[in-house]
Amino acid sequence: MKKRALLLTCLSLIFTLGPNLISPVQARALIPTDFRFLGSGYGHGVGMSQIGARGQALEGKSAVEILNYYYPGTAVTAYPDNEYIRVNVANLISTANLNTVGSTGEIRLYQGDIPISENPEPFGVYPGDTTALFTNFAGSVVPVLSSPSAKHAAINPAAAWTVRWDSATTTVLLTNGTAATQYRYGQIVFKSVTNLLSSYLAVSNTLRLHDEYLYGLGEVPSSWPAAALEAQVIAARTYAIGKLSRLRIECDCNIYNTTVDQNFVGYAKENEAIYGIKWKEAVNRTFVDENSAWVVTLDGQPIQAFYFSSSGGVTQNIVDVWGSPLPYLTGVADAWSLDPKINRRYALWSRYVPQSVMAQAFLLPDVVSLIINSRTQTGSVSSITGTSSTGLTATLTGELFRARVKLPSTWIHNTRAIVKLTFVAKECAPGVTERVKYCLV
Repeated sequence: MKKRALLLTCLSLIFTLGPNLISPVQARALIPTDFRFLGSGYGHGVGMSQIGARGQALEGKSAVEILNYYYPGTAVTAYPDNEYIRVNVANLISTANLNTVGSTGEIRLYQGDIPISENPEPFGVYPGDTTALFTNFAGSVVPVLSSPSAKHAAINPAAAWTVRWDSATTTVLLTNGTAATQYRYGQIVFKSVTNLLSSYLAVSNTLRLHDEYLYGLGEVPSSWPAAALEAQVIAARTYAIGKLSRLRIECDCNIYNTTVDQNFVGYAKENEAIYGIKWKEAVNRTFVDENSAWVVTLDGQPIQAFYFSSSGGVTQNIVDVWGSPLPYLTGVADAWSLDPKINRRYALWSRYVPQSVMAQAFLLPDVVSLIINSRTQTGSVSSITGTSSTGLTATLTGELFRARVKLPSTWIHNTRAIVKLTFVAKECAPGVTERVKYCLV
């Protein structure tokens, strides 16, 4: 009880005597423990606002009207999309497991990186109860097969291995650490990628862009209005087409399965309860024929169809974010993003960033104050400077700052430095508690 009374006495000082406990010089010397940020929106802000697309769909706008609004001066036209796209589904890892869901069907194993258009004799064909463990070792991939119904001989390593299955009857499960994802279409390649420092395992899923890839995109909830889903499909297809011309060595892919590119979640998207069919139907409605579909174009060619979650009320001019101008990415009003009924999580957000993260972001020993140097025409932060307790400063672009401290967006309304003080009460003599001198530590 005595300790509790002393604690309560000290806590009262925070509110009553706190400002008198430290001098102005001491106050300036204190290093904030956290910084609080208030803002709106989520994402880089360039191109189509997904929340805005949802808001417009709720108002009765069509997918084409939504796309024409967010990509002004463009058209939605038929374009060939009957190509295969290579999607990185796991990267920079050492091992991964693959087996069939429900131990049904079979898997076919091929030595090497086999083009999906070729059909050579497989290295082996194995029943659905087989689990294949692939391990990167010194620039090669070592497969180890196990099964409750059969014994398997050791297999020599190779630079890559390809796995195929019958998508009409079989779904495979890829397990990487604690992440497990189902895939229905195409084939999966396990490849060892070597750089100057080491080697690692890169896993890719190659499948048709026209339908199979888009069926697995988890960018927006499938419960959204049909027009918003269709606009998302067309924008995503357009974005993916722009990635086909380059195979990235570092991921053995055309495109990543994360928000670095597009959020590809595999068979789980179309297989989700109740609403999965709605997403698949939205994809199907954007087909023109078996080999072409609707795409956002300018002068007959696909645009760079960037999109994001929600804005601070106006989408960004791409020049303010990445520095290169594009006529169809100049920024438009996006009031739907500020409507809490439509954008419950990000119409207004609050985040706390610890001192350690701030210091690392600015590459300073610590950060005691922030100055927003400039804002874009949309009100987002374009330049921000941090100052350390030693007087050192560092300046970052708004987008780089957002990425480093993991804020939802650069639409930052205000910031506040927070100093957490620890108070204690010290008994100076029996029954006498010193209330000021010893409370600040």
